[in-house]
Amino acid sequence: MLDINIENKKFNAINVLNNIKIEIKQAQFISFIGPSGCGKTTLLKIISSLDEDFRGEIKYISKKYKTNKINNLGYIFQDTRLIPWLSIKENILLIAINKNEKEIESILSEVGLKEYINAYPKELSGGMKRKVAIIRAFINKPEVLLLDEPFVSLDYPNAQLLRKLLFKFYKHYLPIIILVSHNLEEALFLSNKIFFFKDKPTSIIYEYKNIPTFDEEITRKKKQDILKIFPNILSGKLDK
Repeated sequence: MLDINIENKKFNAINVLNNIKIEIKQAQFISFIGPSGCGKTTLLKIISSLDEDFRGEIKYISKKYKTNKINNLGYIFQDTRLIPWLSIKENILLIAINKNEKEIESILSEVGLKEYINAYPKELSGGMKRKVAIIRAFINKPEVLLLDEPFVSLDYPNAQLLRKLLFKFYKHYLPIIILVSHNLEEALFLSNKIFFFKDKPTSIIYEYKNIPTFDEEITRKKKQDILKIFPNILSGKLDK
């Protein structure tokens, strides 16, 4: 279980995050949605311990480790962050704890990248690079995986294929996943729960429980229903 309790986070005198309390059970996939610049990425940095300058506590209860901190964390960013002078296999090996080359080759083969194992990032399409980023994020079987708009730069068909691949890995390894997104349909495709944020000082204004499905008609209907009740929720407002 991941217990997020942020009383306050400031940048200089600006109050960015305020009174954010979220309890995430093991194997839950949740999403954060809010206006641009409201502090969603800052919240991910706090969860990952990249930013420790805040009032509050992030506590992770692990069955494996006797500690209150996340010991095995995965991260997928808006860009793939592949090292250009390393091959695809070498990029994954670089962060793999067990350095199991056969496992890496098997996973690359499973996602259709067998013939690109020794290729370099410049030889891959954007979608193929994203596949590698997903493999790299799951290779150490993380307890918690953070996603910072990982498909934002892709066209819809490629993004949808990669969401399905991500969800397949999620169902296999069952980590806690936290997705930051501006795309409500994406959150509805993937998440068990969606937290909507208001603008700074950012806090939670609405919590939506969801049964994820890749049925596009059902997803569009859910989105329409949410926006019918709260037409300004994507702007961080519950008022009509």
